Amino acid sequence: MKIELIPEPELEFGAGSHIDIRFGLKNYGPATLDVATAPKQIRVGFVGTQKSIEGVKKWMKEAGGGLPAKESRKSNFFPPFPGFGSDSCFQCSWITEERLQRAIGSRDIARLITSTNKPDGVRQAVEIFMTECRYLTQITNTDVLICAPPTELLSHLDSNSAHDEDDDGKELSSEAHESENQTELDFHDLLKAKSLTLRSPIQFIRPYTYDEDSKETLRTGRKRGKQDSATRAWNFFTALYYKAGGTPWRLRRHSSDYDSCYVGVSFYHTIDGQRVHSSVAQVFNERGEGMILRGGDAPVSKEDRQPHLKQNDMKALLLNVLTEFEREHHHPPARVVFHKTSSFNEQEMAGCHAAFDELRIKTRDLLVIRKSSFRLFRSGAFPPLRGSLIELDARRHVLYTRGSVPFFQMYPGMYIPRGLELELIETDSSPRQLAEEVLALTKMNWNNTQFDSALPITLRAARHVGGILKYTADLPTVASNYAFYM
Repeated sequence: MKIELIPEPELEFGAGSHIDIRFGLKNYGPATLDVATAPKQIRVGFVGTQKSIEGVKKWMKEAGGGLPAKESRKSNFFPPFPGFGSDSCFQCSWITEERLQRAIGSRDIARLITSTNKPDGVRQAVEIFMTECRYLTQITNTDVLICAPPTELLSHLDSNSAHDEDDDGKELSSEAHESENQTELDFHDLLKAKSLTLRSPIQFIRPYTYDEDSKETLRTGRKRGKQDSATRAWNFFTALYYKAGGTPWRLRRHSSDYDSCYVGVSFYHTIDGQRVHSSVAQVFNERGEGMILRGGDAPVSKEDRQPHLKQNDMKALLLNVLTEFEREHHHPPARVVFHKTSSFNEQEMAGCHAAFDELRIKTRDLLVIRKSSFRLFRSGAFPPLRGSLIELDARRHVLYTRGSVPFFQMYPGMYIPRGLELELIETDSSPRQLAEEVLALTKMNWNNTQFDSALPITLRAARHVGGILKYTADLPTVASNYAFYM
């Protein structure tokens, strides 16, 4: 058994590189800082009650002037928020006006809470919000729509179950939704699904983000943990910048690297429960720019009890992925890296190679990534270092994407971390290169500026995106831009 440590990958920002997202943005600005088409002023629309809209606007104005760091000896883990404006590191501001704000009446909210059951209430609430969102995108020139449902409505309608952060990467399972009630409507996901037909993306904001006194109780009965105010601002404004068309950071690319396309395929249940699974591909280039594409049905195999695509469906999905990649980036990739949470069967392998051969893609790396049952223990009180790579055999390696982080001078987690098992199914690249890429791709979650996510973005989006797409069966086309899903 061989153990080595992969250094923390650097990210590319506007005027330099850094391993940390927040310090990189603060010191060097976003990656599109000097790009002419990057957002300089974001027109923000608001939909909510009068109270929730005013609450969000007040918080955004205060946070836009900068917020102090949380009092802590871990200054690298709790940096201050430098503000969001034309004179901030983002060099971008936000504006709104009366005609960009659509307030939902308190009587409408009260009626939803008192006179409807939960499924009907979810549908009606989504339609009320969508009516106002459609109006704003059709009549005004908003760049991003902020949907701010009030606390009392969320308490009545929202399960909160699908949006909890998971330290241990439980969302990695290919059966991620199997334990949940597939027919239960989720307000957040249904609203996101309906918004895929809009011209501008929405940003869903919960009261605990902007209201210091707000608390939420999860389905498990425990209180949702609240991040410090500066961290909440970092996450919110970075996502706002991305949804408006900017790129906050990129993977650092060397001139000798092949142009690569990273594909993650996962599965989700349809809302009617009639089809067991459908597939979805998360596609990212080496710069971190993402697309979401729907695939075909994936029945569960009797042999291994896992969902699998038929050969022609796998080929069609990959051809669609790579065609869209070439259309978006004006060139085909020289290399494809394929991440999957379930095993590859013979039909899926044949479908992959048929698609690659047809498009003459010579460099191919097919990996299965799952939670590892292997545990590494480190001397002392702290978990293994993030980036620890353990070779179990020629095909199987364990990578710790969660663990102790020297830059933070701490382990920023609540539970004992588990590594990811990387099973190299058929690869042209070295195990170390593939592990380095997985570690770098964990830093590409635009919703989280703390850089030590458990999963690469190719798979991190799987549960979230599947939860949204299961409501889109009646839509012939949906937005492919990842900004609409996050």
